[in-house]
Amino acid sequence: MNSNMFKKADEQLKMDQETLIKEHEELSRLFKQVESIKKEWERTMDCAGDMIVLTDNQGRIKRCNRTFKEFTGKSYEEILGRDWVELLSADKIMSGTFYREGGEFFHESTGRWFIIKSYPFMGITDPGISGEVITIHDSTELKKMTEELEEKNTELEKAYSDLKSAHSQILQQEKMASIGQLAAGVAHEINNPIGFISSNLGTLEKYTSRLTEFITAQSEVIGYANLSKAVMDNLNEKRKQLKLDIIIPDVRQLIRESLEGADRVKKIVQDLKSFSRADESEHKVVDIIAGLESTINIVWNELKYKTTLKKEYGNIPMTRCNPGQLNQVFMNILVNAAHAIEKQGEITVKTWNDKGTIYVSISDTGCGIPKDKINRIFEPFFTTKEVGMGTGLGLSIAFDIIKKHNGDIVVNSDVGKGTTFTIKIPVVE
Repeated sequence: MNSNMFKKADEQLKMDQETLIKEHEELSRLFKQVESIKKEWERTMDCAGDMIVLTDNQGRIKRCNRTFKEFTGKSYEEILGRDWVELLSADKIMSGTFYREGGEFFHESTGRWFIIKSYPFMGITDPGISGEVITIHDSTELKKMTEELEEKNTELEKAYSDLKSAHSQILQQEKMASIGQLAAGVAHEINNPIGFISSNLGTLEKYTSRLTEFITAQSEVIGYANLSKAVMDNLNEKRKQLKLDIIIPDVRQLIRESLEGADRVKKIVQDLKSFSRADESEHKVVDIIAGLESTINIVWNELKYKTTLKKEYGNIPMTRCNPGQLNQVFMNILVNAAHAIEKQGEITVKTWNDKGTIYVSISDTGCGIPKDKINRIFEPFFTTKEVGMGTGLGLSIAFDIIKKHNGDIVVNSDVGKGTTFTIKIPVVE
């Protein structure tokens, strides 16, 4: 019996040994498989271009890929167990303030930018959060491309704005040229009749003087003649009835006023012809005050009904410039000054010279320009006027013209009190 028992125990032992061997072999196989998978996964992480770090819930590094190790220049022993924020900050690997949720940071030694992101890591045995996965991505090229795109976009916007401004100014200049041609034609057509009207009035004045002299001499002769009382009474009555005593001196006054009117029309025509050459490119030595006077004469209809015009002309030298373009500047500012005055006000035009620079200021007592708009008044299409009252190009064109003359326009304004535009251009001999 004891023999049988030993025999059975021996058989059971052999069976248990075989089972253990099989289980060991299976565990070994599984261990090798897990180890292979682990190495395969680690190599996969090492192949990634981004840096990957696994930390515990205290931020201490548990694992990292080879890219992170090579980036820091430290061994795994120096990396594992360290707080990842302290590791990057203490050794000045990156500059900036690090946050647990990540951010964008600069690498000082290579001059490259990186995006750091943090993701929660779920433990296998613990259902709660047991750590973080930190990824660090090189964003230098993307940042450069973004900056280049932004720069190109800014350049495109500026180019579009310049093109739009140039197109509008070309249209405005073409319009001014067409108006100038029309004005020159009208001035020429008016000039002819005004010429013979003035000539005829001059001749008429001479004839009237002779007729008046003859009538006076005739009256004296009649006074000496021995005419009957009835004839004299009849002549005196006729003279009174025809109002010759009033007409004779009045005719002279009428002719003088007509000649003055014809001269005024002639001057307006001359100013119109001068202003119509605003598109000419020739620079010549001119008198700025003469150009101001000519322009005021042209826009007088805009000024006379609601403004008192004051002229304070100082002594200024002749200068080489484009007179037509400067007259256009004066016209735009004068018309704007008139529009700024609602009912009645004053416009003051001053000129002076200081250290080789000519100054022309045009001031009004109008509504003024708000502070939030004064820096934009020289922009194309910007206007403070009501819809339909302006294109927003007048001051933009004026600014460009003065800049082409190497000058400047300065504006000062008080809301409710008025505005002053001061034009500065150098004296060019």
